[in-house]
Amino acid sequence: MRNGDLTSIRSEPAQREGSPFYENWLEDPSESITDTFSKDSPTTASSPSTLGSEYTIPTSITGQPLLKRPQTAQPRFLQEFSSGPSPIVDVDDVQVQQECRGIMLRKGKKFNVSLSLYALTWERRKEKRRSLRRRKPAKRHELSLHDVLGACSQMNFNLRQMFQKGSDLFKLRVYTYKKFASGRWKMCYYQFYCHSLLSSQEWARNINMRLNLLVRPRNCQVFVNPFSGEGVACKVYNTKIAHILQIAGITTTVTVTERAGHASDIVSKMDLEKTDAIVCIGGDGLFHEVFNSLLWREQSDKYGAEGAGKHDPTPCNVKIGLIPAGSTNTVVYCTTGFVDPATSALQIAMGREINIDLISVWFNGVIDRFGTNFVGYGFLGDVLKASENYRWMGPSRYDFSGVKTMLNLKSYKGRIEFKEGITSGSPKDKETCRNGCQVCQEVIEQPEREWNVINGKFISIDGCVMSCCSPQANNGLSPSAHLGDGCLDLIIHRQASGMRYFKYLFNTAFFSKPFTGDLVDVHRVTEFRFRGDCNHRQPTTPDSSSDHIRDCLEDPRDALECEKCSCWNIDGEIFKHHEIHVKVHRKMLTLLACQPEPKAALELVEAGVATE
Repeated sequence: MRNGDLTSIRSEPAQREGSPFYENWLEDPSESITDTFSKDSPTTASSPSTLGSEYTIPTSITGQPLLKRPQTAQPRFLQEFSSGPSPIVDVDDVQVQQECRGIMLRKGKKFNVSLSLYALTWERRKEKRRSLRRRKPAKRHELSLHDVLGACSQMNFNLRQMFQKGSDLFKLRVYTYKKFASGRWKMCYYQFYCHSLLSSQEWARNINMRLNLLVRPRNCQVFVNPFSGEGVACKVYNTKIAHILQIAGITTTVTVTERAGHASDIVSKMDLEKTDAIVCIGGDGLFHEVFNSLLWREQSDKYGAEGAGKHDPTPCNVKIGLIPAGSTNTVVYCTTGFVDPATSALQIAMGREINIDLISVWFNGVIDRFGTNFVGYGFLGDVLKASENYRWMGPSRYDFSGVKTMLNLKSYKGRIEFKEGITSGSPKDKETCRNGCQVCQEVIEQPEREWNVINGKFISIDGCVMSCCSPQANNGLSPSAHLGDGCLDLIIHRQASGMRYFKYLFNTAFFSKPFTGDLVDVHRVTEFRFRGDCNHRQPTTPDSSSDHIRDCLEDPRDALECEKCSCWNIDGEIFKHHEIHVKVHRKMLTLLACQPEPKAALELVEAGVATE
């Protein structure tokens, strides 16, 4: 599909009463609910031919029905779906039946099905037997509505079952997910069979009505970046994402970005009150562009255009979802533990949320930009600067630039000032940030601390807000960094030989031992400042004798052109100034994602035990 085919498409969700794939196969639905009657319900002494073949009335030799008292007929629809004496309750100004019950087929067997406000339960229906053998108790299955994606009714297209006598023609599918030990989610469904159209539609309508009461995104703005990574973002949306959002009943407005800043221009003008979430399909660059635009809009609305960059950021009210289709996909890897578009789409549709930390980057007392992932100076800044000349190579340009920079390794002189943070965790802990992390849930007020100062020559200075893991480094630069503790891990690698620094990178990527060397210092800080010092003199003109470092600090273009100066790498974007001030703001951004489960829970998943 061409990129332009997706531009500004607005897709409406399927009707919640039925299936997104369902068509009206019967002109008169009433014919399908009066042909059979309940076996347990009373029946009249009318002609046996009017009853279903499965439930017939025994007769005598004379043909008279052997009934002792007159009884009234009840359609099978009332047996498959019945609200009973359950009262109607008001939940958030919506009238919902408190409990629904019925009998449906599943895998050729009858089940008693019950739907409450919180769960769908079913158990095997007990049949009357004359055998004296002790029967096993029926196993009760329960599916929480918190884990249900949606429900729909479908026509049974199995020809063998359609022409079989007494078969049920309509299917009820309840969509949920299966969680694997690797962290991947896969959409699956439970399937029930109903004999009538009305019963299957009524079950689907009641399930979806209860799902609408949950806190989930219902109106989403979707941005697709066709240029990110290998250029497969549009294909990913069409084949793996669209049907999941449709089953969940989400109304989407899809826009394919045409240039850098296109998404930012739309976010700055869109009506945020009618949008529950913004979904980005691409890499970390698109995500960085969208949340920066949202935060600048929040700042401008609160402090005005002139004072937006002079105050600390305020929490963003719009939730953001990210579906991986880029080169590194570091944010997705750090938050979900697995790079898979379907997994991220399911977590977005189910409304899973993580509150993550945010950093603000200051220059000359004014905020220049925001970040959520990583800031780096020295080696990783040089790799990013060199990769800009090889964009035609795609994702492999980072590997090529890394090898080229490693062969010409440089160290830079500067001054670092930082404030230590107070947390119960340490950068050298073996435990990683997982779902239900105690460090992220702690409420600790950071007191005012004194600045610690380090002067010297450094190969690299890295600040990790997340663990910064990726498919190239499964555990990241700082494996124990937390998503919501209000701190970042400041990693300082002093001047050393190229072989020793290569050993450090090798241990970090393959053995998860980044802090074993004596030349590596790591601190968990709330903010830090850095000022570079090139320690060389170079006149800007033949008649000038001004110091080159003065020009590098004041003119960012001169700093990028200087081969003896490095630059800052902030979430994969180049920051052109040497002098920098970084502050950490705790849980300022809401991301639609779900963290990996703890190791104990993953062992249960591998053993086949459900975790929820």
